[in-house]
Amino acid sequence: MMRRRDLLAAAAVCAAPAGAVAQVRAVAPACPSQRGDVVGLVLEGTGGSAGSVAVFGQAFRPGDVPDAGAGRAALSARLSDGRPVPVQVDVKTRHPDGSARWAVIALACPALARGSRQGVVLSATAAAPGPALDTAAALAGRQAIVTVRSPGGAEWRMDLLPAFRAALAEAPWQAGPLAVAARVSAAVSPAAAGGVASLRLVADVALRADGSLWVEAWFRNDVAMRPNGGEAAYAAQLVLDGRTALETTIPKQSQYTAWGRLVGAVRSGTAPWVRHDAAYLADAAAVARYDLATGVDEGVLARMAQSVAAPGWAVPLAPRGITQDMGQTGGRADIGPATMPQAVWLMTGDPRAAAYSLGQAEAAGAIPWHYWDPSGGAGNGGWIDTRRWPRLWSDGRGGPAPGGLMQPVAGDTGWKVDCAHQPDLNFVPFLLTGRRALLDNLQAQASWCVVSQWPAPAARGAPGAAGPGEGVNVVRGNQVRGAAWSLRQLENASWASPDADPNRPWLRSAAAGNWAWIRAQIPAWTAAQGEAHGWIPGEYGASGVLPPWQQDYFAFTAAITARRGDEAARAVLTWMANFLVGRFGAADRGFARNDGAAYLVANLSSSGQALASWAAMGEAMRARGLSNGSGWGKSEGDYAQLALASLASVSDALGSEKAAQAYAWLAGAGAPFTRAQDFARDPVFNIVPRGRGGARCGP
Repeated sequence: MMRRRDLLAAAAVCAAPAGAVAQVRAVAPACPSQRGDVVGLVLEGTGGSAGSVAVFGQAFRPGDVPDAGAGRAALSARLSDGRPVPVQVDVKTRHPDGSARWAVIALACPALARGSRQGVVLSATAAAPGPALDTAAALAGRQAIVTVRSPGGAEWRMDLLPAFRAALAEAPWQAGPLAVAARVSAAVSPAAAGGVASLRLVADVALRADGSLWVEAWFRNDVAMRPNGGEAAYAAQLVLDGRTALETTIPKQSQYTAWGRLVGAVRSGTAPWVRHDAAYLADAAAVARYDLATGVDEGVLARMAQSVAAPGWAVPLAPRGITQDMGQTGGRADIGPATMPQAVWLMTGDPRAAAYSLGQAEAAGAIPWHYWDPSGGAGNGGWIDTRRWPRLWSDGRGGPAPGGLMQPVAGDTGWKVDCAHQPDLNFVPFLLTGRRALLDNLQAQASWCVVSQWPAPAARGAPGAAGPGEGVNVVRGNQVRGAAWSLRQLENASWASPDADPNRPWLRSAAAGNWAWIRAQIPAWTAAQGEAHGWIPGEYGASGVLPPWQQDYFAFTAAITARRGDEAARAVLTWMANFLVGRFGAADRGFARNDGAAYLVANLSSSGQALASWAAMGEAMRARGLSNGSGWGKSEGDYAQLALASLASVSDALGSEKAAQAYAWLAGAGAPFTRAQDFARDPVFNIVPRGRGGARCGP
C-alpha cells in the first residue's frame, strides 16, 4: 500500500542533496497564436512511425469548439511549426450553448524519436475530413477471440469482431477516418464461470488508421438482483491476430468486482504520449487548479515507477496501492479532489504518474461496489439506481431483496468500503484518456454512494416523501467528508457521462437533488449559526466541535460544481464562504486568525446550541484548549494545506477577493507543511487561485 508518508519517504531517499532537489515540472504546451486556436498540447515520442494514431480525451471551455452538427465539431490541428495534423473529434458531452464540453480526440502523429517532443495546437477551424476508415478492409484477416474456461473444463468462447461490426452500426464510441470503436458485451456461460450467472464480458474494441487493433476486455462479475450470482472461478484468454495477448487464471473473483486490461495488435509502433495543458483543463472546470510552478520531487515519480514495475502490479484484482480498509484515516495518497498520483500527472504530464494512476483506475474494479442491473438504464442495462430500487440499501443490514442485495457482499473480499474515505480513482484517468471502461468504474461508484446510504423512512419513494433530494440524499445524517466525497462522485460521474448515456439522467438528478436539498436548508442553518454561519452540519464523532478541514473537503466539491455552471452549488458555496473565508478575518471579533486552520473548531455550546458569533467560538476555543493562539500547535498535519486549497477554490469559483487575500496571508504565515518543498513532495492539495500556478505555454 502506498500512503502519502511512503511517497514522502521515497522523495527524501531519491532526491538530490539539500538545496539541489531534482524536481519535475510540466512541459509547456504549444501556445495558441491564431484566430480560432483553442489549446496547445505536447506529443512525446515513443519511436512510432509517422501516422500512428494517438487517442485521448479533451475537455473544452464553453464556446471554444462550436457545434458542427451530427455529433461533430469543427476542429483542426497543426504542429508548432505549422504543419497540419489529421484529427478526428467525437463529441460526447456539450455545454448548454451546444459547444463541445468533452470529446474523444484522435491524432495521426508525426514520427518522433523516443523522448523527443513536438507541440500541437487544436483549433476550432474546419478541416477537410478524410475518407471514412474502411472497416471491412481493416478487419480482413484480423482476429479477436475471448475464451473463458471453468476449473472443471467447461468453455465459453466469443468472437468479438462480428459483434464489433454490429455495434459500430448501432452505437459507435468513435467513428471517423482515423479511428472506429464500439463496445460488445455478453453474459458468460455459468458453466464456464464456475457455476455463477453474474459474470459478464465487456469489451471495447477499436480499429485505427495505422492498422492497430485494440481491445480493452473487462471481466465484470457484477450482475446484481438476479438469481445465481456469487463468486466466480475461471481462466481467461484473449487472442489477437493469432497471438495470445492476455491469459490468466482467476481462482476467486468476488461478486460486484471487475478487472480488465487494454491490449493491442500494433503494426506501426506505439503512438506518441499526449501531455495535456492542465491550466486549460482547470479553465474548463474539468479539474482543480493545480500549481504547475511548484514541480514534483523526482523521488515521488521514481517510487511510482518502481511500483508499476513490480511483479505484483500485473496481477488481476490486486489493489495497486489503494487503501483496502477505507476506514483508515490520516494522510492518504488516494484521498482528495483527485488522488495524489493524479495530481502529479496533471502537474507534470509525466508518463510514470499516468501509468500509476491508470493502474489504480483499473484496480478500482476490484472494489466490491459495482452493482449492474441488466434491466436498468434505458432497459438494456445500467448501474443500480433508486428509480428501479427505491428501498435498496447495499449494507448487509438492508435485509432480503428488494431492501438489500439479492446476494450480500461477501465478508472476505479484502475490502472495507467507506464513503467518508473513498478515493476517486477513475475520473481524471477517464477525462485524459477516453477509456470507456474507466467511466464504468466511475458510474458504478457514484451509484454505490447513493445505495450505500441508509434509506430513511421519508427518503426513497415512501408515502408522503417529497422535497429535493429525497431518495438520493447523501448529505443528511452523513459525515461532512462522506457527503463531500459522495457528491464528488455523483458530480464527476454525471459531468463525464456522455449526453446519450442511459445512466446520466439518474446521476444528474441525484447530484442536483442533493444540491437543491442543501440550498433549501440554508435559511434555517443561517438562523441557527448566526454571524459565523456557513458550516455544513454533520456527524463529526466529537461533541461540540467541527473539523474545519471537512468543510474544506466539501468546498472542493462545491467549487468545481459551481464552476461547471450549477447555480445551486454556487449558492451553497457562497453561503459557505462566510465561514471558510471568515475564519481568517475575525481576529478583531475574538477568533484567532491562526485558528482557521486548527484541527478542531468549537461550534456548539454545552447544551448543543450553535455558537452564533466569532467571539463565542473564539472564547470556547481557548477554554477547551483547542486554540493555536499566535502559533500552530493545533495545526500539525495537512490542515493548513486544506485551508489554502479551499480558499483558492472559493476564490476561483466565486471571484472572491476576500478569499484571495486570506489565501495570500495563510500562504505566507509559516503554517506547517505549506512551503514549496512540502507541496513538491506532497502535491495532492497544491491548489491555487486563478492567476497563479506558473507559465501557460511555451514557444
